Amino acid sequence: MVKDLRDICKNAELNVTIFHPYFVFFDQFELVRPTSIQCMVIGAIIMMIISFIFIPNILCSIWITFSIISIEVGVVGYMSLWHVNLDSISMINLIMCIGFSIDFTAHICYVYMSSKQKLPEDRVKEALYSLGLPIVQGSVSTILGVVALLLAESYIFLVFFKMVFLVIFFGAMHGLFLLPVMLSLFGPNSCTEIDDTLSVDGEMYQYKEKKDPKLL
Repeated sequence: MVKDLRDICKNAELNVTIFHPYFVFFDQFELVRPTSIQCMVIGAIIMMIISFIFIPNILCSIWITFSIISIEVGVVGYMSLWHVNLDSISMINLIMCIGFSIDFTAHICYVYMSSKQKLPEDRVKEALYSLGLPIVQGSVSTILGVVALLLAESYIFLVFFKMVFLVIFFGAMHGLFLLPVMLSLFGPNSCTEIDDTLSVDGEMYQYKEKKDPKLL
């Protein structure tokens, strides 16, 4: 109705303006979808630039951005299954989710790049050994901190709990499972050949490694 009325006024010969107090809420429902998509895309690009500044590797930045987009898509998908509508409240939580989701992925990538190990598998093991338990503790403590919101009957509190739970759960799963696999397969130094020497029982063996170690 609002769109039709505005089209009529726009095509009218006279300078006509319509207004109703409810139009403010109608405009909010009309703009929430494009605004959400725009904010999430811009946020992902900004996070990619910031991660590249602190972790100067284009592959890590790409995988961080991919993880953020994957987390956001998962949250949006499960919103429909959990009966959460896309409105101004859920839109604010979606934008906040970008900040939550980068915590898990950026830390894994930083430890991966800071590792002195040569093989990607060893780097991933070191990253998970250093951050696996903190990620679990952080995600569980955050979820426990918002569980109390379930006791409230307010729509805002319930939506906030559902959104935070989804983003923390998906962020932890990406940081613990998906991202380490991607880094080991397609991360920095995953496609380079490494020549080194093994010492076994005092004898020297020459071997070449490319993803899977093979003694020659």
